[in-house]
Amino acid sequence: MIKQIPKFLNAIKKENEIAEKIAKEHNIDIIISDNRYGFRSSKTKNILISHQLQIVAPIIIENILNNINHRLINKFENCWIPDTSQTPNLSGRLSNFKNNKIIHIGPLSRFKSPIQPKTNYKYQYIGIISGPEPHRTIIENKLIREFLKLKTKCAIINGETNKLNSKRDNIDFFPHQNTEDFKRLIEDSEIIVCRSGYSSIMDLSVLQKEVLFIPTPGQTEQEYLARYHSKVSNIKSMKQDDFSLENFNYKLGKVKEIRNKKLLNKALEICIDNP
Repeated sequence: MIKQIPKFLNAIKKENEIAEKIAKEHNIDIIISDNRYGFRSSKTKNILISHQLQIVAPIIIENILNNINHRLINKFENCWIPDTSQTPNLSGRLSNFKNNKIIHIGPLSRFKSPIQPKTNYKYQYIGIISGPEPHRTIIENKLIREFLKLKTKCAIINGETNKLNSKRDNIDFFPHQNTEDFKRLIEDSEIIVCRSGYSSIMDLSVLQKEVLFIPTPGQTEQEYLARYHSKVSNIKSMKQDDFSLENFNYKLGKVKEIRNKKLLNKALEICIDNP
């Protein structure tokens, strides 16, 4: 993390230069930046969307990182948190930072309604691959190895755009899916196996499917969210190195369901009415 700080700050500087140029050329009034700390302009009102207001890290550097994080957040006129202010929420202590710039806009998801349970599923497990290498390939290989041991059908969405549907024994493989096709595959699957990233958690809060989390090793946010939802949502998680479905008989939970309640519309009204 310490080694990445100069690279991170350099990226912020470049983003700021781009934002300034765009704001000037197109006479922009408001910039809404999706977790891009540098994408703001001196010529506009600037809003940051982020759930990670408190960085989870080893104690020795956590305070340093959060001091930097809070200074960057305070450069924006508002910070929209894609979560609720109620307790428990979806992001736990990650969004536990309060000042007069904070507005909760509710969880954001491309999905609108829960998936209705079935009595018969096409797939017992569906694995959703995401994240950086080498762990992306590691978890895909582990899923394949574990799924091949089963007598039931399974599926894997690898998220890649340059591949076609394929099949290997009892496993169906799918590349990147549009929202409608993705939801259809989820509907056809009994249990989801995926990372515990916050975007996935917001989607799962809507979909209400049983899930098994495997956080990306070394990503402290995912590791924290997996622990947090083991408590508030009763969701089982496994370390990547320990992942196995042999004799797997745990009762799996669903991510706590939280409705948006049109909080985003309210946030937009506040920002437009208070230029």
